[in-house]
Amino acid sequence: MPRKTDQRTPSGTADNLLQHAKETTSNVVDQVQQQAGSKIDRRKDEAANELEKVVGAVRQFGQGLGDQQQGPLVQYAAEYGKKAADGLERFTNYLRETDTRELVHGVERFARRQPALVLGGAFLLGLAGARFLKSSMSGAATRSDTDFGRALPPPPTHQPIHVPTTTSAGM
Repeated sequence: MPRKTDQRTPSGTADNLLQHAKETTSNVVDQVQQQAGSKIDRRKDEAANELEKVVGAVRQFGQGLGDQQQGPLVQYAAEYGKKAADGLERFTNYLRETDTRELVHGVERFARRQPALVLGGAFLLGLAGARFLKSSMSGAATRSDTDFGRALPPPPTHQPIHVPTTTSAGM
């Protein structure tokens, strides 16, 4: 008769090990979420600071146009610049004051309500990124072809080596 071996572990030890693994996993996930959240918060603040600079530039541009007292088209552009600066300023304040998670949920809600706009925006962003990369690549190729403004000599052409043949009769 074959002998049975007891392969059971004490249930308390297995449960403790499982509980410890769950707690460790939960702690790691919490740490990763906190680190990612703090990085996103820093990026959000940096974006708000940059947008604030854009707001100032747009506002200054609009005021400069308004001060010129040119024609109605210039005045319209000045009004449009002021409205654009006001809108960007509201968005910048919203960005600064809104929690990152709330921003993400807001973007998700908007994407559910207006998927065509989100997809169209992503498409346009992709096109703009492709053009940027293309211009960067052609600029890099141009810079590598020149040596501080001087043209580099063309690469040597590859020509076959001619080896004269002699015959023993000619010697």
